[in-house]
Amino acid sequence: MQPRPVRLVPQLVPQLVPDAASHVAPATAAPIAMGSHGSSMAPRMVMGSMGLVSAAVACRKHRKLSGIRSVNANLTRCRAEGEADPLLAEAKAAAEAAKLQLEAAKLRAEADELRKATATAQRKERAVRILGSDEVMGIGLPELMARLQEEGTELTGEQGLALAQAMGFQEEPYFFRLEDLASEAFDKKLSAIQAENVKARQAEAKKREEERANQAANAANAASSTTVSPEMGEVVNDDRSLGPRLTGSLAYILPLTEAFKFMLPLVQQFHPLGVIFGPITLLTVLLNTIPFIPLILFVTFIIFAQVKDIPRLVRFNLEQAVLIDMALTLPSFILSTLEFSGNLEVASILGGLTFALTFGISVYAVLCNLDGKDPDGVPLISNVTKNVVDRGTFFDPPKEDNK
Repeated sequence: MQPRPVRLVPQLVPQLVPDAASHVAPATAAPIAMGSHGSSMAPRMVMGSMGLVSAAVACRKHRKLSGIRSVNANLTRCRAEGEADPLLAEAKAAAEAAKLQLEAAKLRAEADELRKATATAQRKERAVRILGSDEVMGIGLPELMARLQEEGTELTGEQGLALAQAMGFQEEPYFFRLEDLASEAFDKKLSAIQAENVKARQAEAKKREEERANQAANAANAASSTTVSPEMGEVVNDDRSLGPRLTGSLAYILPLTEAFKFMLPLVQQFHPLGVIFGPITLLTVLLNTIPFIPLILFVTFIIFAQVKDIPRLVRFNLEQAVLIDMALTLPSFILSTLEFSGNLEVASILGGLTFALTFGISVYAVLCNLDGKDPDGVPLISNVTKNVVDRGTFFDPPKEDNK
């Protein structure tokens, strides 16, 4: 009896290669069945061997696929664990921050390069503007200072020498070429000089403001002191005896003699006017014969009007006479213009009216003085006179002071 080894193959294969049983069973079933019906042993052995080889290959493929699946699962698990790990997340954040810092450093470097290029271009443009053209060889120090002044930067002699020394020039003549004017050293020194000039102007402006503030404070103190001086019991010389009355009346000689000059054309035409105003005519001739007498009287009246020891009535009349004399400047200018243009008749009429007005004011003031009263009825001029005599200012006090 022959052995039957082939029939054991389907039973051994699942035991040897369990994972390949499902792949081998269909392939080996048919050959085994054929061998059981009388086929020769060799074909059955060959078919059995082929089944074993196929089973082994299938097993290897299955194991390889299983290994790949396990590796992918491990990688997925590692990634998930890494994302959940705070240390790993912190390391990733640090790496991103370092990357951003590197990019920022690159941007800063590019910005610095762009800034330097812009500054260089601006320096060269200014140098060409100072020279007038890039074809000019250079420029001397005096001409450079003049060109810079046109640019808005005024240099003193010392600053000009300092600028030349900053460029390395030791002795004259100082000659600035295009390269020198466009250099960084020139720009740095010029910027320093400009900063010094700005500080000096600011200090000077601050000093002027302080001086104005001090003057305003002094004026306010003086005004307040003169305003409250009567309440504080300050003694004011208000002597209105005959002497101060006559002295105050004589103060109007100054404006009368000044206004009588406008009357001379009419006096020459109408001689009786010279007889009527004989004393005034004589005083006018005497005052104009001696040089500078009217000017000396004018200054003397101003000085005495500020002396507090002089009676107030006298000071009031002196100040008012000065203001009337100053007011005659305007008609004098108008009459001179008319005479120059040939309108002599109009000039004579206006001159007579001016003298008549001045004469009327003087008569009014003399009458008030003889009566012992202040001649404060002259429009505008009397108000200014009060402010000057009582407060030392030409303007009215604020409303709060009046209250």
